[in-house]
Amino acid sequence: MTNMLACPSCGLDKTESIVHRGSYILRCAACGETIVATSFMAMLDSDHQCSAFIDPGPGKHLLPETLVARGSLRQIATAISAAASDGTLIRLIPEAKG
Repeated sequence: MTNMLACPSCGLDKTESIVHRGSYILRCAACGETIVATSFMAMLDSDHQCSAFIDPGPGKHLLPETLVARGSLRQIATAISAAASDGTLIRLIPEAKG
């Protein structure tokens, strides 16, 4: 079966969730190619727990000091939007369910 989220450029099926201005983007973790995008507003009504960091680039490790917010997406959406409003890329990392 073909993975629908495989990168059209390099074929890797590992993605990263990014917020850029008002967009929510799934991009390839290897080459940075955008795979799919939607409005960040479409994601705001979620209770999924995540951490939001300033993005260092595709596939690069996040630095603890670049943490923007942590909590349910519904609770931290304002902080994410504020950080992404100037064009800064924000990477969302899902938190393990505890």
